[in-house]
Amino acid sequence: MKTSLLHKLFKNSTLLLLLVGCTNVEMIKDKVSGTPAKAQIQKEIKTFEPPILEESQKLALSKYCKKVDKRFLAYGWGRSKCLDYDWVYELESVKKDPLIWTTFGSRYDDKGEKQEVTLIMCGVHGDEITPIKFCFDIVEYLRNLNETKHGKADLEKRFVVVAPIVNPDSFFKRRPTRTNANGVDINRNFPTKDFKKNALKLWKNRYRRDSRRYPGKKAQSEPEVTLQVNFIKEFRPKKIISVHAPLTMLDYDGPADAVTGGEVGTRANQLLIQMSEKARNYRIKNYPFFPGSLGNYAGNERDIPTFTLELPSSDNRRSAIYWKRFKHSIHSAIMHDLKPDLDVAMDESSSEAHTHEHDQTASEKTLNN
Repeated sequence: MKTSLLHKLFKNSTLLLLLVGCTNVEMIKDKVSGTPAKAQIQKEIKTFEPPILEESQKLALSKYCKKVDKRFLAYGWGRSKCLDYDWVYELESVKKDPLIWTTFGSRYDDKGEKQEVTLIMCGVHGDEITPIKFCFDIVEYLRNLNETKHGKADLEKRFVVVAPIVNPDSFFKRRPTRTNANGVDINRNFPTKDFKKNALKLWKNRYRRDSRRYPGKKAQSEPEVTLQVNFIKEFRPKKIISVHAPLTMLDYDGPADAVTGGEVGTRANQLLIQMSEKARNYRIKNYPFFPGSLGNYAGNERDIPTFTLELPSSDNRRSAIYWKRFKHSIHSAIMHDLKPDLDVAMDESSSEAHTHEHDQTASEKTLNN
């Protein structure tokens, strides 16, 4: 009995050793020949996986969207379709409303490399109501675009992040305000290098303590600012589009031109002109940036091309007119590639060619037909 049992154990052990040995030999062969082992043959395909909402978050989102619908109906915009979109949120406003955002396109290409990111934000100032409807129009437009053959192909080459109501607390007030629930202007609260030295000083001296422009005692003290800073740190956008009202202009902060900003600066300026042309030569103005502003934090300090579209007014009755006028500008901005070509030096001829890149993409033509 003992002899038979030992024989079986030895036989099984020998078989196991042979199997392990064969595997090791195969692995050694792989190392010697340079051929990847079977476990390494399939390259991992990277994808962007948004955070999964918990049940409590889904409930909060449902209540939030009902508030959005109520406000949209009051402004004569119809239902917002807020619950139809795939929202993401991790942060909450001062009053605990979700700070929502959504994405379109692909974060990574087929090689696992990160693709160009466009960040679009609206509703930074809650009393500027037309930009909020404008951003919901962008979300609906991109969703429809993604359902077309050409549109899906275009979007798969890039990644778009849209945050339609950055400052919900001020938007949901009976009388919407510029500042958030803490009375802070969240476009003056970014952690810029000059915030500590100049933000409060400028507010007291130039703006005579205007409550609408209060920057807060400390930079990035507000969750709505943290949201925007996180976008920039996490996604490292190649361009940012911030929609405001009612200054009737296009403004740009970032790499300036071929001399000071290299090829990115050149292409960014070309895009600025293109956006203007597609909106019936909308006025371009070099508006200053301020301590604690997005233009200063992203465009000036981090060289991220930052475009501010100031709609003509906050008149809710003109929202459809504004979307019709600027839709093609937004499409161009999303599709415009700001990444430098590593294999082609920028010269006068290529610069001129880029300057005349005003043709519609196939996806844009598809939606227009």
